[in-house]
Amino acid sequence: MEIGASSACFYPLETERSFLHIAELGFSHCEIFFNAHSELRPAFIKELKSIRDAYGINVVSLHPYASFGEGYEFFSAYKRRFGDAMDNYKRYFEAANLLGAKYIVMHGAARLYDIEMEEYAHRFAVINEAAQKAGCCVAHENVVNFISATPDFSRFMKEQLGDSYKMVLDVKQARRAGFEPKEFIDIMKNNIVHVHLSDYSEKMDCIAPCEEGLFDFVNLFSLLHKAGYNGKYIIELYSDGYERKREITQSAKYLDALLKKVRQG
Repeated sequence: MEIGASSACFYPLETERSFLHIAELGFSHCEIFFNAHSELRPAFIKELKSIRDAYGINVVSLHPYASFGEGYEFFSAYKRRFGDAMDNYKRYFEAANLLGAKYIVMHGAARLYDIEMEEYAHRFAVINEAAQKAGCCVAHENVVNFISATPDFSRFMKEQLGDSYKMVLDVKQARRAGFEPKEFIDIMKNNIVHVHLSDYSEKMDCIAPCEEGLFDFVNLFSLLHKAGYNGKYIIELYSDGYERKREITQSAKYLDALLKKVRQG
């Protein structure tokens, strides 16, 4: 299957067990969402790598658990804290290298801590440069109630950093912030390198993608296809968005069929 899944779908199940669930469900692509600092220990990464190797699953991205604190750590006026945060993040770069992950997903700041937006862009560039030297890339996700929630933020960052600025497009986060994915796609085009998928209904705003869902996946796939997107699509849900594990596999098959139709024209 071209459609992958995030280990976040099974939270609060332990990360290694969530990863194993995804592998056992037959997914070829996965995002690993880390949930504790201790999970960056070499022995733990080795355990994840053994699962990856046993099932032949492609680890596309890693998602740090402390994304809620990235603004305070990376984007404040206190430069020493930035240095400490960089040292901590290098452990994610090392983990990405060992697991073969290409992207580190960053939420960024919920608000600015006494720095200007130009400095924000500069700090992000420094983080990403360190990641690239380690063989991976930091990609900024659009997140509701964060400064990254708007298409204007994406436009600003692209203007400041050019093609070195990469984005993770999350469809539920765009919807929650009141924007259409198209607004981000029109600005970012092939600077979007990773996509998080979910569906919604009249009762819930995050459910497993299905025929009964309200999100227009054909339109999304068409827009991204025309924009030249060649990254992976990852289902990222909350555990209350489905009842049985097999629903995630069913979602992937449903999305896979839609994606194939779009690509075939």
